[in-house]
Order: sequence, then structure tokens, then C-alpha cells
Amino acid sequence: MKSLLLPLARLYGTGVALRLDLYRRGTLRVKSAARPVVSVGNVAAGGTGKTPFVRWLAAELLRRGRQPSILTRGYGRTSRGTVVVSDGRGTLATVAASGDEPALLARALPSVPIVANARRAIAAARAETLEAPVDVHLLDDGFSHVGLAREVDIVLLDATAPDAGGALLPAGLLREPLTSLARADLIVVTKTEQADPARALQIARRYAPGVPVFHARTVLLGIRDREGTSVDPADLPAGTTVAVAGIAHPASFRATLDAAGVVPADFLAFRDHEPYGPTTVGRIEKALEETGATAVVTTEKDAVKLDAVLRAPVFRVAVEARVVEPSFVSELLSLLSRRPS
Repeated sequence: MKSLLLPLARLYGTGVALRLDLYRRGTLRVKSAARPVVSVGNVAAGGTGKTPFVRWLAAELLRRGRQPSILTRGYGRTSRGTVVVSDGRGTLATVAASGDEPALLARALPSVPIVANARRAIAAARAETLEAPVDVHLLDDGFSHVGLAREVDIVLLDATAPDAGGALLPAGLLREPLTSLARADLIVVTKTEQADPARALQIARRYAPGVPVFHARTVLLGIRDREGTSVDPADLPAGTTVAVAGIAHPASFRATLDAAGVVPADFLAFRDHEPYGPTTVGRIEKALEETGATAVVTTEKDAVKLDAVLRAPVFRVAVEARVVEPSFVSELLSLLSRRPS
């Protein structure tokens, strides 16, 4: 099947190269925000841990006295144009209007403004009008969004699948060829607790020689109920829950549950950004009935949607992708100092 898709992958690659070249030549205009921009992205389609990493990075910047905003496309949202998901004082949009990942981030980072627009320059301009004194923008999933200038490009490589199938879409999972890693200012290898990072390091050194490489681990922050109350994993005995994951790589969630000692009676994997309509909700309710489980344990991304549609208790597993090396944030801030905030 992969060989049959290679001609389409070559066509896709030609389109990607042409678009990047048009921006390089100035035929397509690169816009700038009034505040510095840090892009967090990857060369692969989904599943590298961008959202847990953005969550961690935003929290770290807050701890350093900075006021980040998060600029996002808001994939899967029902709204159009600009949506202020959070103004840094409270959540202003529904999950449907904002998208699941922005809604997750708004819940996790109540003091961080989050603005959704497919045109991220417009999102940045809107964030800068909010009351929160934004001094740096985090461009979520921004590596390929070259229409907005950035001071720092952080690229994530998934240790469990660093070459993303070794081919461009649709033959593989690469959005851009691995040679694009040369545009990165910093590379972070994620999910190093799940796989040996050696292959990812080899790829980084081959395609981005001289670019600093860091390591991140997925860290369990806790398990919480609908009201946000922390729950000890021991309070979820084996067989009492059904696990639900509508993310790009459900195996990562399974690994997190294993590490926490949570043993579900069943594990249901759905497509990334699953909206959870009647059919999928019915599957979950059927699994609960057949296994005798009394609750659902799920990702934070799924919980923002499941909370509203399931009668059973929903427990969300909070994680962040934490960089191991303590010098990472200092290195980032040093790169940001190229331009005053």
C-alpha cells in the first residue's frame, strides 16, 4: 500500500517545497506579531506530545515571570474566524467553539490567554488587545505555519516513531521532509520514558547538525474527577474503569495508565479529536455495561468533551511533557533576547 501512495507523497512534497519557497522569496508575505513568538511544532502529523509540551512550557514561562499567550488553529472547532478561548482570567468559549486542545489548555492554564484562528497573525494581534500583559506568544503546532515570523522554532521528535514512517503524507506521516529539521532552533525528543531516544538523536544530528537537542518525559500530574478533585490511582481498582482515548497515538495513553497502575476493564481507542456523538457514546456505555465497570478514565483532551455526554463518572489523567535538562528554559530565553519583549 505504501508503494502505491508514494506518487501522491511526491506530489504532496512538491507542494510543500513550493509553498516554503514562495515564503522565502517574499511572494507570500510573512507577517510579524508585536510580541516575540515561540513556535512549537513538528515535521510529523500529530501525536508527538505538542499539547502536553505547550502546557509545560507555558507554566514554566509563568514561573519565570513571563506572560505567555497561546495561539492555535483550534482543530475540530465548529466556529470560524477568531475565538478568544480564554482571556487569561477565565474561559470564554465552549469546547465546540474552541476545539478540544484549546479547551484543555484553558482549563489547565487559567491565567494564559488562548486565541484560536487559522491565521495565527490575526490571533496574535487579538491576544495583544486583551487585558493580560502578553509578552510572548506560543504558536501551537506552528512549525509549518511559516506565514507568521517567529524568534524561536522548537521542533518535537517522538522517540517512539522519530521518522514518522519515513515518507511524506499520505505514504507516511511526515508533513515535511526530515531535512526541514534544519530550520529548528531547538529540538526536543519527547516520550523518552516510552522508547530509547537513540534513533531520534541520530535523526536530529543528521538533519540538524549543531541544533541543541533536549529530552522530555511524559509526567503524570494527577488523576482528577469532573470537579477537579485529585483521585489516588489506588481508588480506581483493576476492572472498575473503561479507558477511552481519542488521540493520535492511544498507545501513549495506555503507557501512562500502566505507569500509574491503573488497569481498565477495557480500552477503547477512537480517532484523534473524536467529537463523541451518539454512536461513540453508545460504544462507551455498552463497554461499561458489559464489563461491569462503573467509570471512565480518559485523557484531558477527551474529558472536555466526555464530561458533557456521559452519565458515568469521568476521571481525567493530567500529564505534561517535561524537559529533563534544567538548562532548556534558560536557552530558550536567551534565544528570545534577540528581540526585546
